[in-house]
Amino acid sequence: MTAMPPCRRAECQSAADTLRTGEKEWEEMLDLEAGLALVEEHASVLGPRRVRVAEALGRRLMVAVIADVDSPPWDRAMMDGFALRAADAQPSGRDGTGGVLELEVVADLAAGDQSRMVIRPGACARIMTGAPLPAGTDSVVPIECAVDDTAAAHAGASVRLLDARFRPGQHVGLQGCAFRRGAEVLPAGTRMGPAAIGLAAEAGAVHVVVAPRPRVAILSTGSELVSPDSVPGFGQTRNSNGPMLVAAVSALGAEPIPLGMVVDRPEPLRAQVAMGLAADVLVLSGGVSAGDLDLVPDTFRRCGVEKVFHKVRLKPGKPVWFGVLRRAGGATTLVFGLPGNPASSLVCFELFVRPAVRRLQGRPRNEWHLPRVRARLAAAAKGAEDRPVYSPCRLQKGPDGLIAIPLPWTGSSDMVGLAVADGLIALPAGVRRAEEGSDVEVVLLHE
Repeated sequence: MTAMPPCRRAECQSAADTLRTGEKEWEEMLDLEAGLALVEEHASVLGPRRVRVAEALGRRLMVAVIADVDSPPWDRAMMDGFALRAADAQPSGRDGTGGVLELEVVADLAAGDQSRMVIRPGACARIMTGAPLPAGTDSVVPIECAVDDTAAAHAGASVRLLDARFRPGQHVGLQGCAFRRGAEVLPAGTRMGPAAIGLAAEAGAVHVVVAPRPRVAILSTGSELVSPDSVPGFGQTRNSNGPMLVAAVSALGAEPIPLGMVVDRPEPLRAQVAMGLAADVLVLSGGVSAGDLDLVPDTFRRCGVEKVFHKVRLKPGKPVWFGVLRRAGGATTLVFGLPGNPASSLVCFELFVRPAVRRLQGRPRNEWHLPRVRARLAAAAKGAEDRPVYSPCRLQKGPDGLIAIPLPWTGSSDMVGLAVADGLIALPAGVRRAEEGSDVEVVLLHE
């Protein structure tokens, strides 16, 4: 038997060592569900914040809003017209129809009027929408009921009104009909949209106590990166992850803190990471894989970040990194290292960062993750034997439910399909190919 030359033996040994290293690395990788559970375990609700009501848009109330006045605070006109006592307006026709009622106009009242006057029996007041209903009256006759040119009648003139059976309370907003003083007008948990902010202001809330708005620092790494407004030269690429992740953070109602870009050198990277660690969450893209310039994991360690996991059985997004920095005073910073490829970065953000931010905001568990639906494939979709695969699709309604249409997708750097996708087809590990017509799970990309 011919002996193998020493150089060949060394090559084979190196290949075997590489294979064993790969097998060990694979064994150390977490399943997706285990990674998600660890993120949830390390995220805890931030303390409530007291903010001015106008600054509460998009946030959830943690303390109910209690009204300090009735609304409306007094009886008020709901239409332009004439305020009168319904009992004074007796029909003049024998059958109660067809006659004309004439009343003296003794006052002109507009919204904001504070005269507190009393209208004598048999008289009326010209009144505008929103004006307090004067004492001695109990209903409003719309201006359209005035006959001929008397619709323009003001104090000192008379108005002729078409006969009708006027009812007490007609076109009047009664005091407290919307809510009473002491009523809970907005319960805890309410999401503060424009209408809720208006209602809180009406109820007298100058400040409200809301769920926190986590501060999320965002840093893109890579010496090849240039700003989006630059024309990339040979070997360069635009920083698309930065704007994308800022938008993703904003969409969650958190506060993005863009830290820009940093080159693949230890000291500049460490300085930027240290700055980001002052936030509630640090999201960094790039530099988390296994290349010579993937400096992020070591930089995190040098900055005192405790690694929770690195690498998950997932496609795209295998290199994802997660850790925690325990700051002085008991505060913590959740730290995510996302892959540099844009599609991988966004998928990892939605799967891992989203639930962490939602948890910090105090959202209920059923709002931590993107919703999932079932759909039938309009065409075959590729999976993998060793890990779950998430790939972009469009959704449309079919006769028997949703149909998932796989989009052309070349891999973790391809954002074209993701940009127009409605969701991600989620194929579990072991499904190498799902055929047309298969029932699959789809993660919706929009809440």
